[in-house]
Amino acid sequence: MYARTILLALAFLLLIVGLVSTASAITIRDDRSQSQYLALASQAIYGSVGRIDEKAGSSAYIGSGTLIAPNWVLTAGHMVSDATALKFTVGGSTYTASSWVSDPLWNGNLTLGYDIGLVKLSTAVTGITPAKRYTGSSELGKVGTMVGYGMTGTGLTGAKTFDGKKRAAQNMIDTLYGSSGRILAVDFDNPKKSRDNVYGSATPLNLEGLIAPGDSGGALFIDSASGPLLAGVTSFGAAWDGKVDSDYGDIGGFMRVSKLNSWIDSIIGSPLTTSASSFSGSLATKSLGVVPEPATLALLGLGLAAIAARRRAK
Repeated sequence: MYARTILLALAFLLLIVGLVSTASAITIRDDRSQSQYLALASQAIYGSVGRIDEKAGSSAYIGSGTLIAPNWVLTAGHMVSDATALKFTVGGSTYTASSWVSDPLWNGNLTLGYDIGLVKLSTAVTGITPAKRYTGSSELGKVGTMVGYGMTGTGLTGAKTFDGKKRAAQNMIDTLYGSSGRILAVDFDNPKKSRDNVYGSATPLNLEGLIAPGDSGGALFIDSASGPLLAGVTSFGAAWDGKVDSDYGDIGGFMRVSKLNSWIDSIIGSPLTTSASSFSGSLATKSLGVVPEPATLALLGLGLAAIAARRRAK
């Protein structure tokens, strides 16, 4: 029997500009090449995923988002709730956001499953096909393809470097996290050490990987007969070893699009009046809500606040 610690990082996947080295989004298997993950992300079917540059007061951040309509981008709630300016770059062009909004039930508590937001662009995107959203309820057991612009590294090193390139990796959607049914979870299986497995099979996929800082708001796709469908929005990272760094054994949490489609439709089907002036404060001082198991707050590197810590015996 031994205790493990799991950390749910409030903005773990939101990368602070300037606090990482400029060298080489997603962490990858140590026995695979970066070129394979870059090639997967470069496929036209994942062209709807772009980079978000956010300003929040005097701070600047990098995240990811997915075009779901010509002038609408789906991203994480924590990407927009404190933003004072947003830009979205996709297909080699950069678009300015005119307004943005997070789910009204997003209060900083990741376990509730409302970490989702929408960005309205001032002009429509051309030349890029918006992603189609998944509307079913059979995500579990399917292969998910994660796409984003965050840091990279291997399962042995964790997230170490950032080069602004789009990467994609695959992982089995193993379980629903928490009791809400609104969070999809995957784990980063180690090809050489099955003890790192947390959920499902311990056998990694060929291009197994995990989300990392900067992938916040990015996409989790599942395949269908008509092409990839957007099933999840990148929200948080978690770890049993007490260090959320996207190495082997770590966990990725995604907001479940199928459970949030009604809110998305209610916004993109009607005028959006919410703008930057509606938001104030910082993520670190927002109400964190109620965590199912009481725990202490912790801080991650990159100056970002952790939301909860919980222990379990195994």
